[in-house]
Amino acid sequence: MKKLFLTALAVVSALGLSAQRASDSSEFSFWDTDEVEQSIVIGPRVGLNVSTYSVDKIDDSDLGSKVGFSAGLAVEFPIVRSFYINTGLFYTVKGAKEEVTEDGYTAKTTMTAGYLELPVYASYRLNFAEESQLQINFGPYFAYGVNGKMKYEDNEGNTDIDLFGVSDEDDYKAGLKRFDFGLGVGLGYTFHKVYLGMNYQFGLVNIADKKEWENASIKNSNFNISLGYNF
Repeated sequence: MKKLFLTALAVVSALGLSAQRASDSSEFSFWDTDEVEQSIVIGPRVGLNVSTYSVDKIDDSDLGSKVGFSAGLAVEFPIVRSFYINTGLFYTVKGAKEEVTEDGYTAKTTMTAGYLELPVYASYRLNFAEESQLQINFGPYFAYGVNGKMKYEDNEGNTDIDLFGVSDEDDYKAGLKRFDFGLGVGLGYTFHKVYLGMNYQFGLVNIADKKEWENASIKNSNFNISLGYNF
């Protein structure tokens, strides 16, 4: 996942540097305090997630990445031309995979979690030209799990259980908490209202319920690349 993040970082950075060289504007500066005429920028976003869980104090916890998606509406509040507040509301699918093969026995576990997510990012903007802008984003995100399943497959068949909540006498659950909180860092590039961005999220909350996992620690980790349009 780290290699994917670094590759996408290089691509978006190259776009920004290319735009800077292409611009013949003499007004370029690293910090522009001029006011922005448009008070709010909104736009749809769709994206691809590559996620996993960072785990601690769990035996055999070598989890692989899972591919998901994100979709929602971004809202940007300009303070000055070089500084915005980025937020919005998104539905994003995260999770992880694990596969064990031994002596002809194969077991595969797939965890899929759907969240409603609210980021609140500080966004530094480099305005290369009137229609070309590179942004550097950093800040917290808040998420709440609205649906989730853990699918277990082995030689004998399949089993689906709820990902969120703890077990009771009649219903077995995976024991994950719904609330998640963490930090995101990323880059975005806008050219003629078309947006391309990427973001890496580090979960800070242990989403493992103590009733089910005792002293274990499970945290979300997610890389996202997205495409959108600004109105």
